[in-house]
Amino acid sequence: MLIIFPSGTFFCFKNACGINFWGVHGHDAIWHLAIATVSFKSFPFIAPTFAGENLYGYNFLLDFVIFLLSKIGIPPVIAYFKILPVLWFIIFTGLLVTLARKINDSKIFIRLFLFFSYFAGSFSYFLILYHHKTIDGSSSFLPQPIMHMMSNPPYAFSLLPFLYLLIVIKQGKFTNKLAIISGINIFIIMGLKFYGGVISIFMIYCFLLLTGIKEKKINRFIKHISIISLFVVIGVFFFYNPFTSLKTGSIFGFAPLALVHTITEEPNQFYLQSMTDARYFLVEHGIGPRLILIEMINITVFLFFYLGTRFFGLIYLFYLLLRKKMSRFDLTVFTTIIFSCLLTMTLVQKAEWWNTIQFFFYTIFFITIYLTMLTFEMINKKKILYTTICTIIILLSIPTSLDLAKQFFATPGATYVSHKELLALNFLKQQPSGIVLTPLYNKNIKKIDKTNPLYTYEDTAYISAFSGQQSYFANELQLRLTGVSYKKRKDRLEKMDCSVINEVDYIYEIKQTYPEDKIVLKCKPINIKLIFTNDEITIYSVQKNTT
Repeated sequence: MLIIFPSGTFFCFKNACGINFWGVHGHDAIWHLAIATVSFKSFPFIAPTFAGENLYGYNFLLDFVIFLLSKIGIPPVIAYFKILPVLWFIIFTGLLVTLARKINDSKIFIRLFLFFSYFAGSFSYFLILYHHKTIDGSSSFLPQPIMHMMSNPPYAFSLLPFLYLLIVIKQGKFTNKLAIISGINIFIIMGLKFYGGVISIFMIYCFLLLTGIKEKKINRFIKHISIISLFVVIGVFFFYNPFTSLKTGSIFGFAPLALVHTITEEPNQFYLQSMTDARYFLVEHGIGPRLILIEMINITVFLFFYLGTRFFGLIYLFYLLLRKKMSRFDLTVFTTIIFSCLLTMTLVQKAEWWNTIQFFFYTIFFITIYLTMLTFEMINKKKILYTTICTIIILLSIPTSLDLAKQFFATPGATYVSHKELLALNFLKQQPSGIVLTPLYNKNIKKIDKTNPLYTYEDTAYISAFSGQQSYFANELQLRLTGVSYKKRKDRLEKMDCSVINEVDYIYEIKQTYPEDKIVLKCKPINIKLIFTNDEITIYSVQKNTT
């Protein structure tokens, strides 16, 4: 809650008054607010930051819910940062307890499961401690669910139907009704998080295959697979429109262990220079035993630091496998973990190559179950040695959470929308629907020693998010992620092509930007009218030639 609750709040800090945002909310949350505010005004849904393009290639289900809430009077910024997190917490906790009781109906087990699910982080603090003699900043050093759950609410909400599927799998029985309900849940996951959709599809198919093999009822297996596959196909086309989004190229590329290698190649991480040099040499000479050994070490180091104390849960899972103590539930989860790790370790993603780490977040969630089993088993032995080990595991789990709390208590928002700019955006919101031309993001006006206005912080969709108007061009990263072909338009804007003025309805200029970034100053168009100005913002309307 510390990660999300303060964001979207109006307050003053050192004479900077406005709506503040912490961490990635200064970019990611703004994008979701833009979709919720702009995209659903027409059908097909429109891209909030690229006029003339539809919304596709993106999981927008949570944004649609926020849009519906806005129709009953709940502002999107309140729904996203205040109401939905509380709702999620209540449902998530209830589902965690339900799953825990299916596994082991013990109060101690349930409490351990809740503790590890909410507070267990990575071992990133060991790396920070080694390099900087402090753990400050360790909570955001390696991407992990403890931060990601509330910095990315769609991921958090995807865990709700995901937990339901795990509960169904743990029960073991599967009927036609459950097939339909499971299909609906997978559809919801796909609408919330693409990575979770892929993992949940594999998981349920794996469970059905194991069930079909055990029960030898092929017809029922085919029927259940067919029902779920129908929802999968609908979800793929409804949310992602692959024929359109793939026009700009494949979403993923094949790059084995690219993400894994960073942990031992980066000097600020677990740097192993000699081994890295040896790996590069051996790669040139083909695959051999030494190269395989090096890559196994790389994978182990990656898993150790990213999983944190959950690494011991992974060891316990392999212990169950070797001792042949795995149930159908365990085997389904184990196989899905392997699948998730393969996707994480072999793929890279366009726009943000490391984004495939989000497949791994579901692995981390799975392994929490087995870390809980391990610690519960040690507690039950009631021996000093095992109790001591369990206590150490619990203590090693929490430094990331402590640092997370410290970071969010110690600093104001990373960025904010000022009071005066909010007045301008609210004015724009009252105007007839149209397309807004905004200046290209210029990182040179960002001040690293202070809380920055949002337009200096990052290239975001904030003008659309707070005005409800569609932008002509903004938030390039999200355009790449969704597969929009935007380069020609960007080139025109970089060259200050004055003809773009005739393609928009409003021009939104920021007074702090450099003169060369102001298209009105460069083009001096005669068909514009000043409709708003204050100390920070100037807004023009473009007069259309109706003759």
